[in-house]
Amino acid sequence: MRPAFLAVLFISLLCASSRADDSSALINEALDKMVTLDVDGVLPSVIKKITDQTAVPIEVPPHVYELLPWGEQTSVKATIKGQTLRQALTALTHKLGLSWEVGPQTVLIKPRPPLDRLGRRATIQELTGLDLLDVTPLGQSPPPGKGATVEWVVNAVDQKLAELKSNYAVEFRPGDKAKADQPVSIPRNAMLGDALKEISKQTDLTWYPWGLNIVIIPKLDQIARQLDRTVTKRYSGVEVGQVLGDLSKSAGVAFSLEAGALQRVPPEFRRITLILDNARVREALEEIRGVTGLDYVVKPTGIYLWNQNPPALAPVMPPGGPIIATLQLDNGMSLFLRAGDLPADILDYAEHKKLQEYKRLRQMMKDEQFVPATQPTTHPAP
Repeated sequence: MRPAFLAVLFISLLCASSRADDSSALINEALDKMVTLDVDGVLPSVIKKITDQTAVPIEVPPHVYELLPWGEQTSVKATIKGQTLRQALTALTHKLGLSWEVGPQTVLIKPRPPLDRLGRRATIQELTGLDLLDVTPLGQSPPPGKGATVEWVVNAVDQKLAELKSNYAVEFRPGDKAKADQPVSIPRNAMLGDALKEISKQTDLTWYPWGLNIVIIPKLDQIARQLDRTVTKRYSGVEVGQVLGDLSKSAGVAFSLEAGALQRVPPEFRRITLILDNARVREALEEIRGVTGLDYVVKPTGIYLWNQNPPALAPVMPPGGPIIATLQLDNGMSLFLRAGDLPADILDYAEHKKLQEYKRLRQMMKDEQFVPATQPTTHPAP
């Protein structure tokens, strides 16, 4: 009976995946259709009207409203003709500092990174500043023979804002954690927002709007700010990994775990009870550290957690063996998969794919007429 059960389960999973693929395909098809929209009201009712009119499900998570000037009472007024639904959604969300993406079942509205980094309810001035950055061309090139640097981009953006006689200005606070002379590659015909985005992508600096200022600071300082966000939640006997994933979403910061960190938490402490009443995310992490031994460090890419408990305190288990893959979860956490943690059939499949990759690489060597200095190693069949 077990093989039959597994077959039914496998077919069910395939059907679920197929339904998700079909839904996203139908959504994308609907997004490319021309629409005429005349909306005027608070954002939730506007979203509902668009869904009713186009049959495209649109989801706005609660934390998105928490970043808007008047929350769910934020008003939207627009008349759109002769555009696709894709263009209409972009226009509607852009003015609010938001963006959207197609998920498996819905169109998901989400904050754009600068708004998310703000970490509080935005003001009209800040949303207007974001829009100004996105529609204003940089209109400058580095001096001949010299490439763009962080400092050059910062000065160019600030100068452009001054030329527009706007009230906005750049506040550059690199401290000793970033280099102002670090090279930055800027695309041609870049807007001001594009240039600032490249600084975030290519350096250890990031930025966000604050009143009439565009603040540029090291990512380490920004993540520290996000850890000071407050949360009110109650966890009763919840797996520590789930709690960490929830805190990662609340802070808007990616969490990554040391290989085997959760396994080395004593079994009696893997489910925790935690009451957070307007507490900072940082305080929650410190509480978890005291109970489980999971410590953390702030890195430019996010929060890295490891287990302070020595291996001797870990429950007896077979060695995990080498890491063969990394699994990225939806909540931003990364899990490292070891050979000893996987069933035999998955290991066989991994070995099969590895041998296929070796075959592809050898064909590339042959095509490029590369002569190796050593003979190929023979691998046994899985």
